Amino acid sequence: MEHVEHFTYSDIKSELFRLKSKEMKTNFFMTELQFNQLLSENKIQVFKTEKACFLLTGDDGFTRLYFIASDITEIKFFLNNEIRKLTADISVEIAGSSKYLQNIKETFLQNGFYKYSSMVRMSKIRNEIEEVDFENIHLLTVDKKKEFQKLYKKYFDKFVERIPTMEEIDGFINNKNTYYFSDNDEIQGFIVFESHGITSHLRYWFVHPNYRDKKIGSKLIQLFFNIGENVKRELFWVIESNENAIKRYKHFGFVEEDMHNLILINKDKKYEEPNY
Repeated sequence: MEHVEHFTYSDIKSELFRLKSKEMKTNFFMTELQFNQLLSENKIQVFKTEKACFLLTGDDGFTRLYFIASDITEIKFFLNNEIRKLTADISVEIAGSSKYLQNIKETFLQNGFYKYSSMVRMSKIRNEIEEVDFENIHLLTVDKKKEFQKLYKKYFDKFVERIPTMEEIDGFINNKNTYYFSDNDEIQGFIVFESHGITSHLRYWFVHPNYRDKKIGSKLIQLFFNIGENVKRELFWVIESNENAIKRYKHFGFVEEDMHNLILINKDKKYEEPNY
């Protein structure tokens, strides 16, 4: 096992090419911007073997594990010979179909990890759009950054929902894909979504607990349903155990796909679904 001291984003992309095969398993889908930010803060460690590459990155009080492996036994070896030495909370997030996830999930569960939560992807085809009511809805601006992130820190689960950094929030502002509702000077709810070609992806949708009776969530989701000239498909992830939410989204015409996002942790922690 080689502990690599000097590396770049291009080096990791080269590992994806080097280890590419029908049997390759990976959860490395980090953008270059995210990678370079972590690198500048000295928050990445890289390990290599003949058949695998592993990354450990620092997050909000815990460590994320990324892997690129052409042989799944390499993951087992790394968990038992490197991860077991560490006392920190370590989270691994893996997305894919049920078939793709099966062996990976069992490998982690049999070698010191526990299931924390899982999400399922839901999507629908956009057939028509309606006019959006923008009353009290505002684009996120720089002066609201700290308040915006404070809400994440207080109400979002850091293992499941990937709380954005200030740099990522700057990206939200620059891309003009984040809106918040307010009829006073407080952020009462917000929504973040991104368009990629003909697909619109809902990232975050939140209503402050103190303002649940104002139908803010409905007003914000109408943006997601109707903004984007070229959008033909809408998608988002929802906690698989949240049956009420899944039923509600099906009412809007969404269907469950065989795409799952599994979150595992090396401690037996319990995920509590948010009630906001």
